[in-house]
Amino acid sequence: MERLLAAAEDQLREEEVDLFTIQKVLDRTGLSVGAFYSRFPDKTALLRAVQERVHARLDPLILDALAAQAEVEESLEEAVHHCVDIMNDNMLRERKLLRAFWILSTFDPVMRKAAELFNHARRSAFLEAILRSHRNEIGPHDPESATAMAYAMCTSVLQTRLLASGPDGLLNFGVTDEDIFKQLKLSLISFLRGNGSE
Repeated sequence: MERLLAAAEDQLREEEVDLFTIQKVLDRTGLSVGAFYSRFPDKTALLRAVQERVHARLDPLILDALAAQAEVEESLEEAVHHCVDIMNDNMLRERKLLRAFWILSTFDPVMRKAAELFNHARRSAFLEAILRSHRNEIGPHDPESATAMAYAMCTSVLQTRLLASGPDGLLNFGVTDEDIFKQLKLSLISFLRGNGSE
């Protein structure tokens, strides 16, 4: 089982998801077709198991880091910088795998539901990390709604970076991850502070 899951991860890191095949996974492991089908009914079940495996490894890192961030005494600006970095650093590290899962989730309701559950946990931790010490600094919006919107903006940009960037981390028009997330942080801080928004 572990060999199949690890080989499937490697396959998704190296090729686009539409090129993913059971045979390529088996070629990596040296296992037989029978060995595969004794563990998984089909390719979809394997991909769902890979999604679970990756998130079981990745999400605790994000949730633990955001929980630790909630305990830090710092400015709202610093908190936003750190929370965005936690999300981005961890998720971009597995850019190709998460890109594959987002694409697959478009068509697979089971994968989409799993992704929503992982996202809900990250959203709750993000809100706690910002709101615990900075609730009174956020305005004129309701602090919880504003922070939820900031999280949605962060994940929307992150998803775009995962889906649209090339192998070098650049979008077609040459914007780097570093540049776009720097501007995102400034925008989120301005939004949370209520600068120029109604």
